[in-house]
Amino acid sequence: MNFNYEYLDRGKSRTILLLHGFLSSKESMRRVADGLKDIRNVMLVDLPGFGQTKSADIDYSMDTIADGLVSLMKHHDIHQFDVLGYSMGGRTALALTASYPKMINKCILESASPGIIDAEKRAERYKIDSERSNFIVKDYDAFLKFWQDMPLFNSQQRISPELLNAQHQERLTQQPKEAADSLLKYGTGVQRSYWEDLSQLDNDFYLIAGSDDEKFVAVAQSMSERLKSAKLNIVEHAGHNVHLENYHSYIKQVRDYLKEDNS
Repeated sequence: MNFNYEYLDRGKSRTILLLHGFLSSKESMRRVADGLKDIRNVMLVDLPGFGQTKSADIDYSMDTIADGLVSLMKHHDIHQFDVLGYSMGGRTALALTASYPKMINKCILESASPGIIDAEKRAERYKIDSERSNFIVKDYDAFLKFWQDMPLFNSQQRISPELLNAQHQERLTQQPKEAADSLLKYGTGVQRSYWEDLSQLDNDFYLIAGSDDEKFVAVAQSMSERLKSAKLNIVEHAGHNVHLENYHSYIKQVRDYLKEDNS
């Protein structure tokens, strides 16, 4: 799998891979990358269907993405690294860690789920994802309004108009056909559940959720109970997109976590 990416080699001994959420690209993680520049080299990647990485007309799955990310890191002679993923990127980060546990030092999951364990509920979600995929292709502007108006993002009403506009502009740059296709290839309704994998993983996990995002606070709490080594951080004054809604608190806490055994 070919990714559009940017490797920010700052001469550090360790590297972190940053994975963005739905309807965005590596640019949405640029501020996070800047906040880590003195402690990590950073790999920024456009996930399939977003930015300049294709999804349509390519046969792939979440497992393929994990394989491709590992190949990318090895291409740069990086055989162990940290990974941070937000929402869709968090699901991808967990899949990567489950598939290649010996390559991941620390796994940071922001507002991320291991998937849906119940097959019937997963099928229901796939139906929803399929409907959303059609909506995206039919009327992307209308879909963006629908998406931003979801209760999941209600907490964003209190952030600055400048930040909201920047987020909206990045969403507008995405290709509807590509974004729609991604839902059918590695959306929550089609990926396998990783809940059963959690208790088998020896990796260090840092689970982040915004205090206003009750659903993902509960998911993070459930994950922390199953993982062998996990820290749970509920960030105040934030909802689903913690790094956007409360960046300064978020980046300080991520830095503190990464510096615990920094070398």
